[in-house]
Amino acid sequence: MNVSFYTPDTVVPRDVQAILPAGATLAHLLALDDLAHVEILAGTATDRQLTAAVVVDSVQPQNWLRGGELVVTTGTLLAQEGSPWITNLAEGKAAGLLVLVGRDCSKVDSASIQTAHDHGLLLLSMPAPPDLTRLMSALSRAIEGGSLAQLRHSLNWQRGLFTQAIAGAGFEEMARAIAAGLGVPVLVEDRQFNLLAAANPGPSCDVFDEIVAAGGTPVEALKTFEERGLTRSLRSEKAGIYLPGGSVHSIGRHIHPVAIGDEIHGFMSILEADGHLSDDVVARLAAAAIAIGVEFLKQGGVAESEQKMRRDFFRDLLFANYSMSQETLHRRASYLGYSLSSAYWAIVVEFDTVPSEDALPEQLKQLVSTLNALLSFRQALVVSEAQGATILYPVKEGQPSLDKIKQLAETIRQKIGQTSPGWTVSMGIGMLYNDLLSIPKSYREAGHAVKIGRALKGSSQIHSFADLGIYRMLLQFASSRNPSEFFSEALERLLEYDQQADKELVKTLAAFLECNGNLTETSERLYIHRNTLKYRLERIRDITQIDLDDSENRLILHLGLKMHQILSVQAGL
Repeated sequence: MNVSFYTPDTVVPRDVQAILPAGATLAHLLALDDLAHVEILAGTATDRQLTAAVVVDSVQPQNWLRGGELVVTTGTLLAQEGSPWITNLAEGKAAGLLVLVGRDCSKVDSASIQTAHDHGLLLLSMPAPPDLTRLMSALSRAIEGGSLAQLRHSLNWQRGLFTQAIAGAGFEEMARAIAAGLGVPVLVEDRQFNLLAAANPGPSCDVFDEIVAAGGTPVEALKTFEERGLTRSLRSEKAGIYLPGGSVHSIGRHIHPVAIGDEIHGFMSILEADGHLSDDVVARLAAAAIAIGVEFLKQGGVAESEQKMRRDFFRDLLFANYSMSQETLHRRASYLGYSLSSAYWAIVVEFDTVPSEDALPEQLKQLVSTLNALLSFRQALVVSEAQGATILYPVKEGQPSLDKIKQLAETIRQKIGQTSPGWTVSMGIGMLYNDLLSIPKSYREAGHAVKIGRALKGSSQIHSFADLGIYRMLLQFASSRNPSEFFSEALERLLEYDQQADKELVKTLAAFLECNGNLTETSERLYIHRNTLKYRLERIRDITQIDLDDSENRLILHLGLKMHQILSVQAGL
């Protein structure tokens, strides 16, 4: 996915209302003939958009307002309530107050004017007209006409963005279009807040530059999001939030989830100091988020198709599809953009036990889903198998190392335990080779590591082929020669006797050899009395006719027992 960032050569005004085709504003109404004799007593926000012109006859006008209204009054309540009534209007987010003086109110008192000024409320006065109905009708027509024009512009905006998305504009071009239309910096990020596109149509912006330089929302900001529950709110409620300047960033930031159905694909943000956006801007942002969502779906479909091709390619490599020639594999690798010198860690994840065969398909599905969620942004591939899955983790510039892969494997093991209670997995890690076509070898090693490691050290652990020690040599011998050459007739007799008599002589001999012939350590490991151990060792000498005090005899028996373990594991493959 290509990422580019756009900053134009020329500076465009940053004022949202100057960029957007607005609906009716107070400035528009002041140009009406019916308001030719209006006097502005307080406030200067004549560019504020209006939602309606209303007459409110209540001492608690905030209970009757939705915001953005021009309140018209003959002054009766103003004369009775004074400046507290002005405060209530401001709390109701009225756009302005028009006082018709001359009937019930001769003039607006200075205290009310000061209160309006303090609240930033535009306060107007004019002589009461002979026909109040005509005045209200003129105001309503002007506001409705502006709203219709605003709606048309908004629909054209949406149509343009969707046309771009369908035509394949991409995140970068769409970010530029949204930024130019809103006049503010725009950021598009994925689900983990990695930056996909950014555009700034205005002057330099420190927060914009910081996010671009970090390749997405900086880690410190993300930690703040988590601590305040903002990330959870964005993902669960799928509603936009506003971060005031100074709370996380130096200027305000509006973040909108890009959601299609129940799934969040990413986030779109604008940087703007004012947190009070007009309805028109909010509608445009919602339309922009949906258009960006279409682009996510489109690119996701392409990515899913490419992912399937990659998964099929590696599946053929892993399971040694020898029906394909080396030339075919080379062609497929080249088509998918892989270099033949690419290196991958092979990690086998295998369920230790299967409590229920009926539950296995659902658990395998859950396993693959968990692995994909943990690894999707690391460019790793997950290939499902009969008893688990295989992870192919790419290596770039020598990273990650084996220690890092072990840490990742442990994280995965714990996560699977949390998402699938009652199910445990063991994991095996193959050796790392510096060519793509050695992946099958690494995969086989990872399989040996998980099975031999589990047989030796128990389940629900991480096993690396590099840590198998002498078992690595024995595995190579077993694959190239007759492994029975490691079995002396004496050891074969002991194995046969132990199996038929249901004794523990083989287990006792293995512990004795592991403890280098130390009787005390061997008896403690087996939890048996020293005399019991001596008796068993005498029985082993009788059956094998071998002197266990001879170091060379012990080495032959030790290697033979290890080969027996390998053959037992291979028999279960």
